[in-house]
Amino acid sequence: MSFRRCLVCAHDAPQLAFEKDAHPIVSCPSCGMTYVGADPARIDFAALYGESYYTGGSDAVFADYVGQQALRRAHARRKLALLRHLPPRLPRSGRLLDVGCAAGFFLAEARAHYEVQGVELSEWSSQFAREQLDLPVRTGTLQDAAFPGEHFDIVTLWDVIEHVPEPLALLQEVARVLRPGGRVVLTTGDWGSAYAQARGADWHLMTPPWHLSFFSRDTLAESARRAGLKVIGWRSEGVGGDGPFWRSRPGLLLTRLLDRGDIVRLTLGK
Repeated sequence: MSFRRCLVCAHDAPQLAFEKDAHPIVSCPSCGMTYVGADPARIDFAALYGESYYTGGSDAVFADYVGQQALRRAHARRKLALLRHLPPRLPRSGRLLDVGCAAGFFLAEARAHYEVQGVELSEWSSQFAREQLDLPVRTGTLQDAAFPGEHFDIVTLWDVIEHVPEPLALLQEVARVLRPGGRVVLTTGDWGSAYAQARGADWHLMTPPWHLSFFSRDTLAESARRAGLKVIGWRSEGVGGDGPFWRSRPGLLLTRLLDRGDIVRLTLGK
């Protein structure tokens, strides 16, 4: 079986690591990138991210994303406060673009501080953001949106990059629309974390076809470099182990202090 070339360095001979839910997971022998090796053109993304993805009608996705609006907006407010006040601080004003904004809950809170814009592949959730929250959200990919170059002061990608078929192309477009001196903040699973490596194919974020790319900090930093972005800072999020303690508030705090979480938050600049 032949696999698509590496998503980061374009090496043309990735090696099969294992299969998960009938999807081949491959690893690049050159840069270490791990990803779904099959051609994603076979995936029906419109069906994958339809209404049931956000309302609890699909397995392995949100229990009820829209039903948790109040909780998710409260979380967005806390996240914004941290991003605006703790180093590396985001600009306090300007244009903010949220890529893969889903139903727009983060944007709904961010517009108290910024001139906001969203882009979202899902027709259902982007329509929800426009009609229910009165947000300027375009349906489609970031490339489809064709924003002007050097237009945004901040670009956010919350748990998005692992979903897209060509993550390097996405970062290159992010770099194009970001003004010099602007900031990018993204989160994604950390495949290089000790917990993810220990769980392997059973890692809770190893969920193809929703997740197509599995970054370590090294492969994420190399992708950013190739896109013309520079690393400003890292933060550890997620969980560091199994069992109730690691999912309790003290356990999550300890995980962050020890830099052991299986999710990473990366701040980039241009």
